[in-house]
Amino acid sequence: MFAIADHNPTRHIRFPYVNWAIIALCTLAFVIQVPWPDYAFTPASLHPVGGLKPPGGGPEVMGQMVSYMFLHATWLHLIGNMVTLWVFGDNIEDAMGHWRYPLFFVLCGMAGAGAEAWLSADPTVPVIGASGAIAGVMGAYLLLHPRAKVLVLVAFRVPVLAPAGLFVGLSVALDVIAALSEIPGEVRVAFWAHVGGFAAGAVLIVLMRWRDVPLFQPPQPHPEAGFLGAGRWLPDFGKERPGGSALWFWVKATVFFVVVAVLVETVLGGAV
Repeated sequence: MFAIADHNPTRHIRFPYVNWAIIALCTLAFVIQVPWPDYAFTPASLHPVGGLKPPGGGPEVMGQMVSYMFLHATWLHLIGNMVTLWVFGDNIEDAMGHWRYPLFFVLCGMAGAGAEAWLSADPTVPVIGASGAIAGVMGAYLLLHPRAKVLVLVAFRVPVLAPAGLFVGLSVALDVIAALSEIPGEVRVAFWAHVGGFAAGAVLIVLMRWRDVPLFQPPQPHPEAGFLGAGRWLPDFGKERPGGSALWFWVKATVFFVVVAVLVETVLGGAV
């Protein structure tokens, strides 16, 4: 699943400067090809006994626990993380302000690194990417706006509308399942970093949000033609439906999934 938009305006800030600065910094680091072997985090280096130790010792390890989250391996890796941060990050910056948000982001990323060091099946594999910190942003979003509408691509192909709680909850569940089934020694995703970042974000938002920002806020109303007009015809898995209309919704949603999937696969197959 891949979130590409939400309908959740900000209230305390006019513009999420810090969130865009993080996106710009990650993009710049990728474009200028920062040598990630020097700044990646190797989970084994965090263990006090054994493991790979950088020449700079403890300070260098701490630095790598921050620097790794601004590095990405491929354009797809970068774009996926930055779009997710764009969707969810502005509301978290809005909930705690411009000064607390970067500290929150870094702490979530460091928590993700710690979880990867503690639970990774192969702690000798270096870790890069903002996924752990972004998982923290999603964890905070879950506690603040669980019923906000999110435009999601299922299997990166089929667009639907879903509550943020459903999207984030499924994402975390899939991360836990994948982390428990990971195979040592293979090129892999740092799923434990996602889980650790998510847990940190869920805890930190309770402590770092403004006092007038409540948890579990109700959804913001949006026009039927919201999401650039797509709201009129997309399946909405968060909409309340009376009685028998629920069955009709699932019938239409199934047909929609099948038709879109066939069309997408036909187009992609013809392009290959």
